[in-house]
Amino acid sequence: MKSLYQKRSPHLIVFTITTLLFLVMVHDAMARSSAPPIVTTDEVVSLETSLVQTKVLKGSDGKVSMDISLIASDLPPDNRAITQPVDLIIVLDRSGSMNGQKINDARTAMLRLMDHLTGADRLGIVSYANNVVVHSPLVSMNYPNVSRLRRLVANIGAGGGTNLGSGLHTGVDMFSSSPDYGRQRKLILISDGLANQGVTYPRRLGMMASNGPEHNFTVSSVGVGYDFNEQLMTTIADYGGGSYYFLEDPNHFAWIFQKEFDSARRVAASSLEIRIQLMDGVSLLSGGGYPIKMEDNVAVIRPGDLLAGQKRSFFLTYQVPTIKERQFQLGNIQVRYNHQGRAKQRDHTLNYAISCVSSSAEVVGSYDKEAWGQQVLKEDYNQMRSKVAEAVKEGKKQEALNSIAEYEQRNRKLNSQVGSSTVSDNLDHDVQQLKESVEDTFVGAPAAVMQKQKRQSKALQYESYKIRRDK
Repeated sequence: MKSLYQKRSPHLIVFTITTLLFLVMVHDAMARSSAPPIVTTDEVVSLETSLVQTKVLKGSDGKVSMDISLIASDLPPDNRAITQPVDLIIVLDRSGSMNGQKINDARTAMLRLMDHLTGADRLGIVSYANNVVVHSPLVSMNYPNVSRLRRLVANIGAGGGTNLGSGLHTGVDMFSSSPDYGRQRKLILISDGLANQGVTYPRRLGMMASNGPEHNFTVSSVGVGYDFNEQLMTTIADYGGGSYYFLEDPNHFAWIFQKEFDSARRVAASSLEIRIQLMDGVSLLSGGGYPIKMEDNVAVIRPGDLLAGQKRSFFLTYQVPTIKERQFQLGNIQVRYNHQGRAKQRDHTLNYAISCVSSSAEVVGSYDKEAWGQQVLKEDYNQMRSKVAEAVKEGKKQEALNSIAEYEQRNRKLNSQVGSSTVSDNLDHDVQQLKESVEDTFVGAPAAVMQKQKRQSKALQYESYKIRRDK
């Protein structure tokens, strides 16, 4: 009787040996090629970077990702009781669609917020519909002012169109035209519908909000219900350096106001700015979803405030030319911020080189398994979920499923060589659940399907927004 070995085809034996040699070569290359993390620190902010891969394939898209983490030191135990004075401006939508529970809950939440403000804090209230009303400029929350604001808030009614741009402009101008005196300043914009008067383009409204980080305040946005424009609201928050909230239940207004107020008291680094030097034909394709502003060969990202003891991580995606084999040096990073009214900066030297090579085995071998797993989970998966959200919103079921299938196929192929358990879990569980969710969205009567489309698209987009930007 012949042995099992003797029964095997010579071609199979050659194939098996070749495969084993390839896997050994990849394993050895991974051990040799991964770039170690780089850390720089100061007394307030630490910066850590970790490169996903050090090599790209000649003729490929040349994309390379880097994990960037910002860590703020915690307040010393004896200083934790010290609170920073806060300025809040609430810009409230009072158009006709806010009538009823929404405007009632918004008024109640503002009244509750006043209970938590101290005499050192200031509050301003603006509302908009067809026109803009400044119910109160920024005033200290002493007893007479609190009593007056309570009466004003109780009389805010809903009716008319949605001139969101004028409301935002008024709130931004109130901050831009007043000195900050080292205070923590936040503007919270609320809308439940589509901007249909005045400035309506998301990018123009985003540029309006970008005055915030330039004048040491942030702009956060709150979308209420299912009929607002989530692209517009996320653009405002991204340019304004604040946070975006999807509020299904208007009863949660009070939670958002309190969260924004509490976080303002714990800011360690405000007006945070990351400046990334680009050279040798290297470009920056994305910065975790944040807008990228170019100043000559420097890419500038403003990810918002960093709270005491907080760590925030997101991915920078570079692109290097792949026409020929050569090496590229990634430029250094500088972090600028304000701490207790003083401007500070931290330089971060990147000793990272990216090589363009013709061997796919070398490329795979240069991957850092852990960093790549986090990049897929945080960056790639949530970019895909944003595309799916948009397709679901537009009723394009097959387009949504195609985006999922393309993501799954691409990452299964690469993971068969890299071997990340993080990616395997994502593909086997998260992706399958997402498929089922999309399928379920389009089941039922037309009216029910339309409602599910609105909810599912906004929920998917909101989750991907938060995770990708680490907010």
